[in-house]
Amino acid sequence: MFLFSLQANAQSSENERAARDFIKSQAKDLEIKSFHDFNLRFNRKGPSGETLRFQQTLNGIPVFESEIVVHFSPDGKITYSSNSYDKTVTNISVSPQFNDKKAISISDKALAFEGAITSQECKLFVYNKLGKTTLVYRVVTAAEDLKGHWEAIIDAQSGDMLSLKDVAYYAHSHNKDKDKKDKKEKQFGKSIAGTAQSATGTAMIFNPDPLSVAGVAYGGQYVDNNDATNAQLDAARSQVELVDIELLSGVYKLKSQYVEIKNLQNPNTGLFTQNTSSFIFNRFDAGFEAVNAFYHIDNSFRYINGTLGIPLVPLQNNGVVFFDPHSFNGADNSSYGGGALNFGEGGVDDAEDADVILHELGHGLHDWLTGGSLSQVNGLSEGSGDYWAQSYSRSLSQWTSSQAAYHYVFSWDGHNPFWAGRVTNYNATYPGGLVGQIHQDGQIWATALMKVYDQIGRTKVDKAFLEGLAMTNSSTNQQNAAIAVRQAAIDMGYSCQDVQAFTTHFTATGYVLPALPLTIHCPGTQTVNAGGGGTYVVPDYSGQTSAVTANCNAVVTQSPAAGTVVNVGTHQITMTGTSGTSVSCNFSLVVEAPLGTDDFAKQNVAIFPNPANNVLTIKGNFNAAEDFAIYNMLGQKVLENTIENGEITLDVSKLSSGVYSIFFNNSKASYKFVKK
Repeated sequence: MFLFSLQANAQSSENERAARDFIKSQAKDLEIKSFHDFNLRFNRKGPSGETLRFQQTLNGIPVFESEIVVHFSPDGKITYSSNSYDKTVTNISVSPQFNDKKAISISDKALAFEGAITSQECKLFVYNKLGKTTLVYRVVTAAEDLKGHWEAIIDAQSGDMLSLKDVAYYAHSHNKDKDKKDKKEKQFGKSIAGTAQSATGTAMIFNPDPLSVAGVAYGGQYVDNNDATNAQLDAARSQVELVDIELLSGVYKLKSQYVEIKNLQNPNTGLFTQNTSSFIFNRFDAGFEAVNAFYHIDNSFRYINGTLGIPLVPLQNNGVVFFDPHSFNGADNSSYGGGALNFGEGGVDDAEDADVILHELGHGLHDWLTGGSLSQVNGLSEGSGDYWAQSYSRSLSQWTSSQAAYHYVFSWDGHNPFWAGRVTNYNATYPGGLVGQIHQDGQIWATALMKVYDQIGRTKVDKAFLEGLAMTNSSTNQQNAAIAVRQAAIDMGYSCQDVQAFTTHFTATGYVLPALPLTIHCPGTQTVNAGGGGTYVVPDYSGQTSAVTANCNAVVTQSPAAGTVVNVGTHQITMTGTSGTSVSCNFSLVVEAPLGTDDFAKQNVAIFPNPANNVLTIKGNFNAAEDFAIYNMLGQKVLENTIENGEITLDVSKLSSGVYSIFFNNSKASYKFVKK
């Protein structure tokens, strides 16, 4: 009998009870101790379902980096779980002998910084990473004259400093640091009172870097030369729109709903506020790195939340990531930590290269998706950052697959005399190719993802990558991350061929994946309008249904069958996949009454000639682009297209004679025509 408890807290979810039951069912295998508790601390919903994180606690105090993660697919099934549960935590007193203010004082004294604090937090934890279970204060500090994000682990009983280290996540190893001798002229922003508004600005940026734009290697006119610009480097810039930047009392600032410029570390080059919305700089200007970083960070957030439909904002700073385009006292490195991005200036300024910017943002995405449980096991987060950078750069199609730079990460910042950069055609495999260096090992993970990317495309892999990463924990290795990413693809209804692409490339990389059971994924609720007679012909939904098996040989059937005539009302559609065994899923078909005369008149839809021989014209007063599909009387889709400007002419010469239905997706209207 297991007596551990699963405490409730402010987080809540309809799946919480089922998740707790699942954890109890795993108690024997995990060897959960009776005095260990679990508290729901974080849950997120996304296209692949809902993920719940249960923090291990001891007498109400959280155990540092120890949790059980349970993921539910959109249809409420548990499809993935991971854990960093620590069964070796012993039962100790959790009453500290001093308060958090003293802990902060101990940390500040040890760090001996003099600049302004830019972020600091102090929390009480049960800590079991130094050989014995200890009650500690964990103080994390960032300041203007500190490079990095510093963690102090302080014994909450004795006041002893147990550990002091930089816990920021870096673009490359610290031994690559090279100071830049000459600094650009400092510029300072001002504090302004008033009510902020959103405005649109313009900027010149590198997209993603000058070498990729010009299709050249580092050298000749395309060198850093201590930030000097020239005609070739100026020509490599692109003009872009800055969306929803802050306008306050006539002053424009690089701040949006997702990102904000800050001075976080020295040198203090200012915030580059100005009285014009035109942020036009060249690379010799300090403002160039500021606007280049701002654009790429903001653009990536808009892609994630908009194009991919994945809700994701930072956990810190009220949902905004801070960035400093000139940090590290001029040294050549960049980092993420505590909701902030810092970019160094040694060698090529890091904020001039979109790969560096997006790599560091990738650490942040990993942090926020997991509720703070980012993993660096096998260099997982480094590889994830490299993938996120390469995913964007490759989408611009500036290199061919036969060129070496096609696989470069940090094309401008690296692959030059300053440092070697990294690649996504790394030839090592897992686990034998691991060398114990996180930046080098991460290339295995990034390479595997990019191979799938090249086969099925950016959007699908990006979406599965982010949703899968959200299921991982602080001890997840590359293999378990691969399992999570593939599961996310399955839970989002990817086709069997797409899932097979993940399986093929992940297996070739050396990741051992579990066998694929037969699964099926139905489309969501379908809402349509009945025809003029008050009936609707059920179409064939097999094309919108994903049945996944190892060999992609499942046969999908439908009930009621395509071609069935149904009346106005709600009808359950059952899709069944069969491959040896069978599995089924259901969805609702909602048939609404036919559009009334007023609705028809408003759209003013005309379909002619009707009957038609070779061509059919559709005209209508649609408010926007209108997607439509044509079905035969068996409910099979025979043609689909989009009306862009209120009119389209179709070639229907190859259609068989008979009656066809045209269904307009946006207006939910259905009309018939006859093909002679």
